[in-house]
Amino acid sequence: MLKKLGIKKQYLHLLALRLPFEAVRNLINALFLKQAFEAIEALDFMRLGVVCGLFLFANLLLFTYNGTVWRFFAAFYAGLQKKLKLYIFNKLLAKPIEEIDKLASGDVLLRINQDAQMTAAIYGEPWNLVFLVNGIANLILSAILFCVFDLKLFLIVLAFVIPHILIITWIVSPLLKSVQNKIQKASAELTDMYESFVNLADTVFLYDCSDFFLKKIKIKNLELKLLFIKKALYKAIEHAVMPLFGITGYLVLMFLGAEKINAGIITLGSLLYAFQLRGGVIMAANMIATSITTISVNKAGLKRLEEL
Repeated sequence: MLKKLGIKKQYLHLLALRLPFEAVRNLINALFLKQAFEAIEALDFMRLGVVCGLFLFANLLLFTYNGTVWRFFAAFYAGLQKKLKLYIFNKLLAKPIEEIDKLASGDVLLRINQDAQMTAAIYGEPWNLVFLVNGIANLILSAILFCVFDLKLFLIVLAFVIPHILIITWIVSPLLKSVQNKIQKASAELTDMYESFVNLADTVFLYDCSDFFLKKIKIKNLELKLLFIKKALYKAIEHAVMPLFGITGYLVLMFLGAEKINAGIITLGSLLYAFQLRGGVIMAANMIATSITTISVNKAGLKRLEEL
């Protein structure tokens, strides 16, 4: 879609600017915890002060950079929404008048508003394509650093991360995508019903068939409500999977780390460094899984735009 709108190159540049943020932030946090607690264990408060000062300075730079990048993303997002609506209008105007007359007005309004919004969200909102790319970069860096630190501990963490990703991408995401497509279709039909009822109000009341119209609207409303309940249920499953695997992996790593500290293999600072890297892996896995789910839901809007 971005290629059709002529802004693909601009978007790739913005994506590249946002790419390293999560990975670099996680690395800074991990190094800070390791150096700070090793300084505390050694009672080296001069070193601790230097570490804290560098950590504060690095975070100020990092978040200033991130805010600047999101400012450019906000401008891009606003422009994208405008271009998408113009794209829809131009597509509709290019159709023969006979085809335009056949289109339900509720369906057209849904494409201009909701479908354009969902398509723009894929490229410009958090927990979509931006976070998917960031999550992959963070996962790669955290995984490499964790492997270098302790391969055995990394494999244990991975044993809890992989099931989480598989459940989300293979089970929850397809279910959400399916229910969102049904919601889009039902919403368009309901909008068309309301418009027909208003436009034909005189005829409806003349022939005393308002009960028939209202019953159809009630049934469609109920259908839409049940679809939203299903969507909420699938979202709840998605949010329940993360803590289930995350807490279990955390406890296992804590017990294994305590044994290594007791044996004098690692320090407390090193264990906290490992916990931060594990947090990077978990956060990246969550970003990837959630972004895949959100993109699959929003693609329902993109698909309808491409059908024009």
